[in-house]
Amino acid sequence: MGVGARISRARRFTRLTQRQLAEKSNVSLSLLRKVEQGDRPATPALTAAVARVLGVSVGDLNGQPYMPESDDSAAHATIPELRRAIVAYDDESVAVLVTFADLENALDRVREGMRRARYSDMTAELPDVIRGLHQLADTESAGRHLEEIHSALAYAYSKAMLFAYQYGYLDLAGLAAERCGWAADRSGDPIWPIAAEYNRALIHLYSGAYVGGLRTIDRAYAATKSLPKTPDLMAVRGALHLRGSILSARSLDHDAAESHLQEARTIAETVGNSRYNNYGTGFRPSNVDIHSIAVPVEMSDGTTALSRAEHIRLAPSVAPSRAGHYYIDLSRAWLLHGNKNRSFHELEKARAVAPEMTRNHPQVHETLRALARTGRGTDQLARFAKWANVKI
Repeated sequence: MGVGARISRARRFTRLTQRQLAEKSNVSLSLLRKVEQGDRPATPALTAAVARVLGVSVGDLNGQPYMPESDDSAAHATIPELRRAIVAYDDESVAVLVTFADLENALDRVREGMRRARYSDMTAELPDVIRGLHQLADTESAGRHLEEIHSALAYAYSKAMLFAYQYGYLDLAGLAAERCGWAADRSGDPIWPIAAEYNRALIHLYSGAYVGGLRTIDRAYAATKSLPKTPDLMAVRGALHLRGSILSARSLDHDAAESHLQEARTIAETVGNSRYNNYGTGFRPSNVDIHSIAVPVEMSDGTTALSRAEHIRLAPSVAPSRAGHYYIDLSRAWLLHGNKNRSFHELEKARAVAPEMTRNHPQVHETLRALARTGRGTDQLARFAKWANVKI
């Protein structure tokens, strides 16, 4: 069942007509009809708006988490243990006897797994990393080393949040984001609490709480103004602008979204090739280019997205996780533009570079259903849909 069918079922359960739901959600009646019929993919903004009116979660309408038949089963199987580590972080019945250096090395492996969008490579170690860091913090006296432990904890929780988010466990992602903020406040690093707010804004974004997310971004940005303008700080500022650009785009505020993009691009040019700690935000000049495509796509403007894409060439050094998002957004842009062959071609590129992320991305599922519904019904598409566990 796709998002449109789930919307239709929930709407009938609440005894709303299509017109009533469209009016209460502030979306076009004709668009809602097309989405329910499967003729148009449901955008994240539409899904969030309808979810609020229907009293369900975005995850409910997306059908997340997507339970795999085989390929991602190992990653999904780690979720219960990760949940226990986050909820019962101070449970002394589980001993993790490792050094801080061992845990830092494990975090490096987690970082690389996230960069490569190979989430199953990182999940097995993450619960014990969280437990181990908490055990070290419990035995360490106040001082710089304790702050370093809490900095590592903030990073570990931020990666736990992203993993849970990518696989559709939004309640767990929200809890991890809160724990990231808790650790950041104890890190002794004034930039970490700002980066933690950047993470919290992602939960707002997914939940459709765009106003709250933008307030979070504004609050975090205001906190940067009293700090020295180091490359580390500027990178986090740039990341805040990029998240603000997507929040604004989902709110259909074109001017604000473009303003955030321009500020981020200016910062990227300013930091240049400087070495800096981006606090897990992944801020890079290439990420500004990727967001410049995502912004118009979120506002259903495929023409602008494709026009900008003509001037973008992703370098081989771009992280697979970033490149995968880029190709998924290009696929959405081509679908909006009416070119279904190119849309499917971009999905294939996303699969090649970041298979786990592509398989679990709600917009990939929606795009596949739209391609099948609008006549792009080939054996190639059917095989792709089967791989992604999407019924078409």
